[in-house]
Amino acid sequence: MVLTTGNNPGVMRGCGRSMLSVYLLYSLALALCVVIVVLVLRLKNLKADLKSAELDLDRCQLTLEISEDVGRFGSWHIDVATNVVRWSDYIFDMHERRHSLGNPMLENAIDYYHPDDRPMVEAAVQLALDEGEDFEFRARIVTEHGNELPVLARGTCQISVDGEILGIFGCFVDLSTPEDRSPS
Repeated sequence: MVLTTGNNPGVMRGCGRSMLSVYLLYSLALALCVVIVVLVLRLKNLKADLKSAELDLDRCQLTLEISEDVGRFGSWHIDVATNVVRWSDYIFDMHERRHSLGNPMLENAIDYYHPDDRPMVEAAVQLALDEGEDFEFRARIVTEHGNELPVLARGTCQISVDGEILGIFGCFVDLSTPEDRSPS
């Protein structure tokens, strides 16, 4: 059946264009739906990947914590932008510092060193911050409870692509003997 309006063929062509526009709109809507479905599926995969990465991170964190306890070492990081020294749990325990006090500022962290060792520690840290020099030294810390512990400290500079020093990553190794660690 053909729709006509008298002898005017332009009306027929107009109806054909209108139908073509409708088909084009339906095709675009269908394509958009397909794209949305693909994006939703991809989002679900990304969520699963993120969950897997979070589990791996948790496993690595637990492994590090167990290793720190068994090996009697801890890690720390100096953030140059904030001057805060972020301590691992073992470093808090080594210093007998309550976690509720939070991470110390750099100058407060250096105050834990024995007064005779502080100049050496300050010089090593300053050289690292100024020149990017890594360091390693043996020193003594004095804990919150006044106990003196020998430690090996090592620091490695974190340097940006343009050569700016962003921080220092480091570790402490507790060199104390069981006798040194017994309560006074």
